[in-house]
Amino acid sequence: MNNAFPVCLRRALVALALGTVSMWAAAHGDEPHGDEPHPTSVAVSAKPGFEAASDTFEVVARLQPGALKLFVNRYETSEPVLDADVELESGSLKAQASFQADEGSYVVRDEAFLQALSRPGTHQVVVTLLAGDDADLLEGLLTAVSPAQEATSRSSAPGSSPALLAMLTLVVGGTLAPGAWYLRSRLDSKAMEGAR
Repeated sequence: MNNAFPVCLRRALVALALGTVSMWAAAHGDEPHGDEPHPTSVAVSAKPGFEAASDTFEVVARLQPGALKLFVNRYETSEPVLDADVELESGSLKAQASFQADEGSYVVRDEAFLQALSRPGTHQVVVTLLAGDDADLLEGLLTAVSPAQEATSRSSAPGSSPALLAMLTLVVGGTLAPGAWYLRSRLDSKAMEGAR
């Protein structure tokens, strides 16, 4: 009976380990491995925006309530580009960005332009930059979603399921607890033998 116990324990631990491996495989999904490119995340930021870069400039833009805020830097040095002439175009609409000296940013407040970018979908935005002797065109894609789509994408994001986290906790706890119990019983029995 004493010799059979470790065999039963080993079988239980192997079964739990196999369960853990299969759960990890299921949770891992069909994401690419090796040299395959990783897709962008399904979850969408609460503030849609875009990033664009050329050999001269880089632009980071975020759509906020009532404004599109842009930060413009030199591409090679990341030095902020201040007081430049920045114009944006999306479809048939154009808007001028005004420079905000206190933040070093540019802001578009044109209502028609902002409404067009806020509509669910992907919008191409062309940024025309004139800074001193440098001029450039940069293109970015801004994807906006409806509040319902955003809620759905967040709830279906991988790894966000409370049920999956609870199951993983149970499997890990179930794997470690028998081993700890067995080790403790072995140490107690050795201690008792030493006391004799």
